[in-house]
Amino acid sequence: MSSRPVPSPAPLEPPPGDTLEALALQLKDELAAVEVEIQKNLMSQVPSVTQIATHIVMSGGKRLRPILCVLAAQALGYRGPRVLSLATAIEFIHTATLLHDDVIDNAQLRRGRPSCNAIWDNKMSVLVGDFLYCQASSLIARDGDLKVLRSITDATTSTTEGEVLEITKSRDLRLGEAEYFKIVEFKTGMLMACATQVGAILAGATPDQEKALADYGMHLGIAFQLADDVLDYVSVEAEFGKEKGVDLKEGKITLPLLYALERCTPAEREVIRDGTISARRDSFLKVLEVLKKYGAIDYALGLAARRSADARRSLAALPESPAKAALLKLGDYVIQRKK
Repeated sequence: MSSRPVPSPAPLEPPPGDTLEALALQLKDELAAVEVEIQKNLMSQVPSVTQIATHIVMSGGKRLRPILCVLAAQALGYRGPRVLSLATAIEFIHTATLLHDDVIDNAQLRRGRPSCNAIWDNKMSVLVGDFLYCQASSLIARDGDLKVLRSITDATTSTTEGEVLEITKSRDLRLGEAEYFKIVEFKTGMLMACATQVGAILAGATPDQEKALADYGMHLGIAFQLADDVLDYVSVEAEFGKEKGVDLKEGKITLPLLYALERCTPAEREVIRDGTISARRDSFLKVLEVLKKYGAIDYALGLAARRSADARRSLAALPESPAKAALLKLGDYVIQRKK
């Protein structure tokens, strides 16, 4: 049994002006241009493809990865048009993974709305996810930068590997923190690191600057996922946009569960095991009580806060700018968000 101290939890209420919406205001022109690029590249000769792709892409996503790409480029002085198409490509890759995730998980909601597979069917959702991957590939090919291509290809490969690893470890109570963090790095961290690395490449960054921004994106992505793991247990469902306990119901062994499993009694371990195979509300509530007993929520929030701090420290050598200031604030946003 581990004797690690429980880190202090991150604050749950974001300070005024540090919401993603507030931070995006300084990028309103760039993000509007990204939206134009997104909508242009959703068009297909097959109306159903356009309809389904539009439903998921325009369903209220945060556009966090395009924001990261644009801010990373601006932090080093680049404001050219290439960032629009590449930010769009990264958003399409992210959205394609969501479509495929919803099929795998049989999810009925996405961002508080019926998922594509709930409205249409699994076959259509998978194929439209493939369409988005193809559109992303086309945008990257038209850009023509092999370094950008390598970064995005590596991130896409890692994201897929992370998803497969997570599925193979589903309901496996023997999962350790090292494997858990490998899943998180691959599934979430790599694409955010890619977004900031691509922005750095576009700006002609030095190797040290490129690494700093890629490290920032990785730490931020891990903090984001840790906060997401916590929200699955403590969110307000109307704000979170999906039912609480979905990860548990799907058998995902996230950090709060891992922390409790290291400390709980054999009887409590069976409570957790039952929670991963049962869709009953009372099973979720029993698991939540075990997590609270051992401080698992606070532990996960504390690690999220540490990763957020690591992200901010990664930017230390970058020149001061409004874009850098926004990136620093994003480090707070990802651990304070409610959805």
